[in-house]
Amino acid sequence: MFTNGGIAVDSLVRIEKGCTIDSDVVGDEAQFTFGGRRGGELSLVVTEDGLEQVVEHFQRALDQFRANPTPSAAPDGGSAGVS
Repeated sequence: MFTNGGIAVDSLVRIEKGCTIDSDVVGDEAQFTFGGRRGGELSLVVTEDGLEQVVEHFQRALDQFRANPTPSAAPDGGSAGVS
């Protein structure tokens, strides 16, 4: 892991339905801000090439979700077959 002055930083964002996501293109970068329930935010800045790579990986994961839905990820919220 890259360190700056001996300090390593790692971040985790869980994005669920209703998560605020803001985006803006500034110069040669796309800037994304993910809002949190606890008032925290995480920013992500990518170049066009970086964004292509992120989109490719996100699309692959989305395709996997849709090919193998779990009960909690089912389109109806997991209530399929429940009366």
